Amino acid sequence: MEKPSFSSTLYDCATECALRRQKRKCKENFGNLNCNNCRLNVNRYIDADPRHVELFMLQAETRAYGLRSKSNSHHPVFAFLVVACLVIAGLFYWDAQKLDERFNVQPQPANTTTVTPVVAPPTPAPQLRQINVSAHIWDTLRIVSRELTNNIDVNNDGLTNCIDSAVRFYYHFPYKDRVSIIVNYNTNTNMHHLFNAVLYNDGVWRAIEPQAHWKGHNVYYMRDIWGGQYDANKNRVVTNDYLRFVK
Repeated sequence: MEKPSFSSTLYDCATECALRRQKRKCKENFGNLNCNNCRLNVNRYIDADPRHVELFMLQAETRAYGLRSKSNSHHPVFAFLVVACLVIAGLFYWDAQKLDERFNVQPQPANTTTVTPVVAPPTPAPQLRQINVSAHIWDTLRIVSRELTNNIDVNNDGLTNCIDSAVRFYYHFPYKDRVSIIVNYNTNTNMHHLFNAVLYNDGVWRAIEPQAHWKGHNVYYMRDIWGGQYDANKNRVVTNDYLRFVK
């Protein structure tokens, strides 16, 4: 039996992702921060222009729709639609064969089970407004630092801690569609911490420590401050749980 190519395997992975979302087995929108922990997220296996990934997922969703229609109906009209969808999917599959070259991905030799993509320079996603993300982060961190110094207590628990800093960072960051509140609970490293994630111009969410300026750090990424104690795979978006304190 012919060994599946990297492109066909990637396409199958994307199709399964689309099928689960269409069947509501997964309620996340593709690209959500929670997708980082999913093995069906194609971004885990490639480093590609976000526009190309979006196009690829559209192709996979069309294929998934065709597969669902084929399994759910035997009516002649639906059969015709299935054939049409499969023809379109076939054309997309032919196009997917070229993804190795488009994504600059080099498949591993046959005796390995991992894929190491060649890192391509990131291309800013055109749908995102190009802002000075770092400047806005530092401005927000300075404001949060002043409030923490004044012992702000957003949830009236008698403490000034990570809850207050994450909520106030979210409150003050000027682009609400590009900031989230994240919890990381990891018994293996004794991490139970609330912080933020900010969406950068390249379409990538990056974890931010909202207490960075208050604690005298000249960096603000969670990885830089917490080192090995921080495991990004344990991140969970909890923005909606804390919106009642954002005021």
